[in-house]
Amino acid sequence: MILLHLPPTEKTPEVILDDELSLFQVKGLCLPENVRDFSQTVTEKLEYYLQTLDRMQESDTKEKPFRVNFKLGYFNTAAAKFIADVLMHVKAHMQKGIPIKIFWHYNEDDYDMLEAGEDIAKMVDVPVTYVMVTGK
Repeated sequence: MILLHLPPTEKTPEVILDDELSLFQVKGLCLPENVRDFSQTVTEKLEYYLQTLDRMQESDTKEKPFRVNFKLGYFNTAAAKFIADVLMHVKAHMQKGIPIKIFWHYNEDDYDMLEAGEDIAKMVDVPVTYVMVTGK
């Protein structure tokens, strides 16, 4: 069941939180005019869902790891704070024992995006798997 779906706009990424796929995904350009409003909506939904995973973990009903995917074409400095906030929420629940895998996708020729992902992951201190996307 899709719990959150924000379609992409010219300045905001597509955001999906899907319980059936055990997936949270941010995809596209992330340049929101009001990053605080955008971020608050997303992080509140994500946090509520992660708390649900906490309860499910206690009863051993969670089968597969929750996946967090970042597939960004570009993001601005304000959006970097949003990404870090998402990762901090995720980290708190990982520390409670919730199985979560974080993936940072980047185009094969976009080493700036790879470096940005590495920098944010290091700042938040979370393990991230980097996925190089080849071709178009």
